[in-house]
Amino acid sequence: MFRLGLVALLGFALVSPAARAGGADPTGLWMTASHNAIVQIAPCGADICGKIVGTVLGPNDPTPTDWTGAPQCGLTIFRTSPQTNDDGQTVWNGTILDPRNGSQYDARISLASADQLELRGYIGLPLFGETQTWTPYDGPLTANCRLAPSQIADLNKTRSAPNTMGAS
Repeated sequence: MFRLGLVALLGFALVSPAARAGGADPTGLWMTASHNAIVQIAPCGADICGKIVGTVLGPNDPTPTDWTGAPQCGLTIFRTSPQTNDDGQTVWNGTILDPRNGSQYDARISLASADQLELRGYIGLPLFGETQTWTPYDGPLTANCRLAPSQIADLNKTRSAPNTMGAS
């Protein structure tokens, strides 16, 4: 009976999205949970860092600035190091910066699946925090980080459109 339970548990772990993403790497472009910024995650030494490479702005909106008055475009907002959690999955632990006020928080990044990055910001213990789910971004970027709301809306429509290939 014990073996059957163990086999069932291992089978579940092998097909769960989190297990499939366990060996994955979060590098790439990600849209934040609020859909108002694009963050590029890339290696920085042995760690990974995330910097703002796109902000969704209307035609008359000013470029967002950080707490010092500098543009948020290109600002590194987190740095994390890879670790293996108790489930054998790779997670990235480090710090994240709130660009509006300069506050730093502990951060944990994990991949729930290939198309869902979970970022948890917290103070002290992960229990005292908030998790955001980010999604991959494969749309256009500009040198000045400005993205029109219509670009994001068009991208979201494309993603949510039903796949009709092969339909008769």
